[in-house]
Parts: sequence; C-alpha cells; structure tokens
Amino acid sequence: MNLIESFNLLLAQRQVMLSSFQCMPKNIEDNTQSLTVILKMIQQKKDPNWPLLSANTQEQIVDAFETDVQFSPTDKVVILSLLLQLYYKAQPTAQSHIVEALFASSLVDASQYSPAFALMASQLQFDKVSFTASNKTPEQIQQYILLCIYRGKRIKRNDGINSLNIPRSSLTSLYIEMLMSSINEPIELYGLFSQLDYCHSALFEVFIISLDEAILTKVFNLMSQNVDLTLRVIELMGYSGFSKFVPFLARAMQQPNQTLVAFSALRTILGPELDQSVPYQWQFEEDEAERCEYLQFYSAKLLHRWMLLALKMPEVRLINGIEVNPASIDKIIRYSSPVHQRIAYLHKLRLNNVVNHSPQRVKVAL
Repeated sequence: MNLIESFNLLLAQRQVMLSSFQCMPKNIEDNTQSLTVILKMIQQKKDPNWPLLSANTQEQIVDAFETDVQFSPTDKVVILSLLLQLYYKAQPTAQSHIVEALFASSLVDASQYSPAFALMASQLQFDKVSFTASNKTPEQIQQYILLCIYRGKRIKRNDGINSLNIPRSSLTSLYIEMLMSSINEPIELYGLFSQLDYCHSALFEVFIISLDEAILTKVFNLMSQNVDLTLRVIELMGYSGFSKFVPFLARAMQQPNQTLVAFSALRTILGPELDQSVPYQWQFEEDEAERCEYLQFYSAKLLHRWMLLALKMPEVRLINGIEVNPASIDKIIRYSSPVHQRIAYLHKLRLNNVVNHSPQRVKVAL
C-alpha cells in the first residue's frame, strides 16, 4: 500500500469514527497523528499530482483547496485542518488569512462545505475573520454567520439587523435571527424553518438546543404533525438531552422503522447508563437485523427501569449520562465520543453566557 492509499484509508476510518459512539478522543488523536505522519512523508515527495497534499504556503493551500477535485469536501476540510496545524499552529494571523480567502473565494461552493468548514474554523485560535457581504453568494454569507454562531458571537437586537448591510433573502434572514443575542417568537421562527424546509440543517440544531423544555415540547408537537419529520424529532430529542424524553424514545425503539434512530437518541442522552438496561454487546451488534431485534426486546426493560428511576431524579438535561451544566460541559466534550462531543459543543453555545471559559480551548473532533 503506497502513501496515498494509506492516507485515504485513514481518512475513511476517520469518517467512520466520527459517527461512532464507540470511538473515544484517543482514537481520533491516534488517527490525526497517523495522518500527520503520512502527510509529512507525502510533502517530502512534492508530487505535482497531489497539490493539496503538497501545499505548505498560504497561497498554495488556498489555491489547492479551491481547485482540488480528488477529495470529498469533508476530507478536504480535514486536510486543511492538518495543514494549518502542521505549518501555522502558532500563527493565528496566517490561519485567519487562509480562512478569509476561502470564505471569500468564488471557486469554493460554500453549500458543499457547510457546516464542516464553519465548525473547523471555529476551533482555530484566531480572534476574528474579516468578511464583507459585497458580491458574496447567500451561501457564503450564511456560512460566515454560522461561523460566528459557532464561535459564540452574538448581536444585541437593539443594534439593528440593518446595520449589518447584508442582502436579506428569507434563508439569510433566518441565519441572522439566530445570530441575535435573544430569539424572538421561537414558535414563529420554527414556522420559518419549516416553510424553508430547513429542519434538517445544522442551524436548526442550534435553534432546537437553545430552547427550554416547554417551548421545545411545543416545537416537537408541531413537527410531529408532519410524518416526514418523525425520525428527525426522535433524533433531536436526543440532541436536546432532556431526560423526560427517555420513555418516549424507549417506546419508539420498539417500532421497527424507528429502532436505530431511537437507540442513537437514547445513547446520546444516557451514554453508558443505557448499558444497565440494554447489554452493551447487543447495542453494537454488527448484524443489523439481530441488533434491531435485541434493541426492541430490551426497550421494555429500559422503560420499566426508567419509570422507577424517574421518581427519584429531577428532569435534567443529560449528554452521555452526565448532567449538562457550566461545570461539566468541558469534561463532556473532552472525554466523550465524537457524536457526544459535537452535540455537547452546541450545548456549550447555549450555556455561553454562564460558562467560565478555560484557558485551554476544548476542541471537537472533525
């Protein structure tokens, strides 16, 4: 196996890891280290057939990212992150210049890179990214706003949206609304998400996690009126972390067409606590048909056990079995699976006004 094949194999493994509850931060670290070692070896060869893997200056990185057609957008974001760490780890100004150039580039289809590019950029050390809306596509503007949201930036409503000088399509207006320091009329805002068919977006996940239990329940009730959103409701119940949804999810796991989505939601909320009701080996059985049968069988035990526990515990928000609060959020991100990490990161945005930011930035696996 040559260097390029080894590198591609590691990229493929990484994508599997990022969607796995069984993957731990150490696995991602090992994968990153292996990718970096092989990337350095490829760089030494300076193969003109692989310009993105051979790039090292700011101009080369931007040009190669813009023109590369050999890697998927998701893999290109990973490679970009590796290159920035390899050559510009202690140079936030250089990092920001590269990100600025790619955000402004007409050769980069922003719709193909969202939300991965914005999430990756939000993990970097620079203070700000300069961006002007002039001559930009709506997708470029939306990607930049998503970056601002992921970095915890907000605009006070009395500052006025019009001061942003941004062309306001309906979808861009939705992004701007989510950039406000407080959300007005969340039920009406959900209506706009629904009208624009944007309930499967990363922005909608930010919206859902920002809601309190009462409003969120109303939104889920509205979503449930559309049968096409049933699985999305189940998925987002897990994202919300509200323990009150566990009985509903346990019942959903009994339905063959909802079993795996409901399991993922339950594993998101309960983490290893789910092992007390559903044997770990059956949660991750390779044969999907057998796995679904066992999950459906043990869902009744989970429901019974949870009903007994619910009497002794308050209704809280849990991610990976840990109550989500300012004191615990960084720990959840640092020690959980990539699936839990990404959702916990959105909860950290929700807690932004009360979280005491640690000197060491806690990163999410990309």
